[in-house]
Amino acid sequence: MNKQLLLLATIAVALGACKKDEEETPAPGQPSATTGTFKIDFGFHWGAGDFDLANTYTDGNGHAVKFTTVKFYLSHPELMNGGTEVAHFHNSYLIFDAATPHGSQNVGTMSPGSVTELRFTIGLDSLTNHADPLTAAYPLNIPGMHWSWNPAAGYKFLNLEGRVDDDGDGVVNDDDPTFTYHCATDNARRESALAVAGSVAAGGTLAPHLEVRMDLLVAGVDMLGTPMAMGYEAANAQLMDNLVTALVIE
Repeated sequence: MNKQLLLLATIAVALGACKKDEEETPAPGQPSATTGTFKIDFGFHWGAGDFDLANTYTDGNGHAVKFTTVKFYLSHPELMNGGTEVAHFHNSYLIFDAATPHGSQNVGTMSPGSVTELRFTIGLDSLTNHADPLTAAYPLNIPGMHWSWNPAAGYKFLNLEGRVDDDGDGVVNDDDPTFTYHCATDNARRESALAVAGSVAAGGTLAPHLEVRMDLLVAGVDMLGTPMAMGYEAANAQLMDNLVTALVIE
């Protein structure tokens, strides 16, 4: 009997220890007692208002336009405090899609510290850009974001599509011409650095709000005069330059 009681007591202790380990082990990407979480809250906007794919807007030359697709990649976020790196999220790839105009993207965990600047790549590094999308994980395996018919061009860093009014009545109909801008190749990559005031505490979260200003993205772009640009033509370069200024921390 004493041996059975001892065995039961041993099992109870072991189960208790396992339960404690499970409770104290954070899930992947979740903060622990010594780390915090970095997220990017985001919203697509047109001027001071929210952006909506269902609405009609104007391009850089005053033509009425409606967007059907707005998607772009950001990668390798890095947090700085002055000139000192606080955290660098290597191999972190984020997709922003206006079909979900507001949300939050979990970037990863980091040690506590103060932050003054967020740096990131708009697009992808060359090695990732020319990797096989068929073996890639999300979001690098999204259909339509890679030039499958021209693998050498790699991914589309920015995918912008829609229709533009061609008769000047200010209404965009299904019979109006389409516009398509697929910004790609290594030359399309841009770097950005935005001021961020905040800190990350152990067990806490830093989540700056990134505004995607669509009005700034299309500034100077004539979607009726130049309805298509693929790869790194002049309109693609302009859009990628515009995207740098269109991303604002608020």
